[in-house]
Amino acid sequence: MAKLIESSLWVDFTRLKSPPALKEKIQPWILDCQAALCEPVAFEVLRHATPTERPKIEAQFSTLPLLATPPRLWRDATRLGQKCRDKGINAGSLDLLIAAIALHCDAELVTFDTDYSAIARAAPLRVVLLSRDCG
Repeated sequence: MAKLIESSLWVDFTRLKSPPALKEKIQPWILDCQAALCEPVAFEVLRHATPTERPKIEAQFSTLPLLATPPRLWRDATRLGQKCRDKGINAGSLDLLIAAIALHCDAELVTFDTDYSAIARAAPLRVVLLSRDCG
């Protein structure tokens, strides 16, 4: 099963000021043979990358399979957002797109972002919620 590595891990892994212990915690997830990427995650990470960071991040991204973006992505994400709203969950737009791709591809979503656990209360999203605590 694919493991979609969400933006929060990539940001902490590539940020210069992230503690080495946190990067060590993230590394096995990124190097996992089932690790995968999707277009919204690449967009989120690369749009904030500095000119010096971009080549390294793009090189890392090129080693990962890219999960298919379903043709119905926008409709699926809209319905997912409606389900969340009906349960009192206010999910972000990009989070809904990423979750919709994970659901479509039957992938686990690996993240530090607790918003995905909330989305999982409205849909059968499988979330591996990690903690930034390295102690």
